[in-house]
Amino acid sequence: MNLSILYMDVVSYISLLCIFIVVFVMAFLFYIVIFTKGVMAMDSESSMLELVWTIVPTFGVLFLCIFNVNFVLSNIEGEVDDTSKIIGRQWYWSYENQNGCYDSYMLSLINNVDNPLVLSYGKTNRLLITSSDVIHSFSVPSLGLKADAIPGRINQIITIPDRVGIFVGYCSELCGVNHSYMPIVVEVINS
Repeated sequence: MNLSILYMDVVSYISLLCIFIVVFVMAFLFYIVIFTKGVMAMDSESSMLELVWTIVPTFGVLFLCIFNVNFVLSNIEGEVDDTSKIIGRQWYWSYENQNGCYDSYMLSLINNVDNPLVLSYGKTNRLLITSSDVIHSFSVPSLGLKADAIPGRINQIITIPDRVGIFVGYCSELCGVNHSYMPIVVEVINS
């Protein structure tokens, strides 16, 4: 199972739990205000209640922090099968991997380049992304990939492609006059 899917499931469940609690409290307050007569006498202090509503959220936050740190560290320290270096340039992409170094220029056909980035299906691929001139953004939405390419900084994406095919993306950062002419084509192949 992909760790990012598991992480998103946990975040979704916690978010739904938080929404449920807020809706429940608001409904209860609405009920109290509308349907009760007079004033309810309540104790102003409850040590046990205060202890519970301090400890339960603390453990919830600790659980999410530990899970998040494990998720982030797994992306950094995990074993990878292939590494590709990606450099954004005005207005094309350069790739370096086990196939060598090559540039990827847009062809006259829309959404097509002369040299696509090749990734291996089902293998762990590390993408190291940077830029040589201005800020670019490497984005292939159909593969769930997006990272900024910033001069002097290397950003990393770990991905395990789950389907074979040709996927198209674009630089999603306004990087100059020919910004719309630097498509990204990723070819996922069985190897």
